[in-house]
Amino acid sequence: MVILFAFLSLAVSSQQMSINDIISKFEGKEGVTTVVLSKDMMELASNVKSDNADFGNFIKSISGIKILVLEHSSQSQRDSFATMVKMLPVSDYKDLMTVKEGNKLIKMVVKENKGKISDFLLLVTGDKEPVLINITGNIDMKKLSSAGKNMNMTGFEYLARLDKKSK
Repeated sequence: MVILFAFLSLAVSSQQMSINDIISKFEGKEGVTTVVLSKDMMELASNVKSDNADFGNFIKSISGIKILVLEHSSQSQRDSFATMVKMLPVSDYKDLMTVKEGNKLIKMVVKENKGKISDFLLLVTGDKEPVLINITGNIDMKKLSSAGKNMNMTGFEYLARLDKKSK
């Protein structure tokens, strides 16, 4: 009985959080923006004519984008976000870049599948506007950085830092 209780306690304390769990927790809350673009939406977007060939090629290679921005959130929401982010299984990812600016932490990590990047995760915590961006597909980092410059959405400005890292 004691062993079972200890095992259950360990299981609960080492609970992992998924990106979908975090988005679901904040979706529809005051001061929070969530955007979920499905594979079907990405296919539709890839058919739109663009002057930027890199952006068009980038969109074609993406199977989904999930964005969570706590723009006008309360301190308790930001604290809850930071706690949940700590429970993400980031050890399954490879560190790409970490930037610390005062209390702000910007972390970019990737998952690889057969030598190609299949999952990109950007997390910003310790800021008045925490951000989570998750992009899945067959991701080319140069195209991702370029797309970040062309998308006028909160959080995507951090992707420009990828160019600085590759130089």
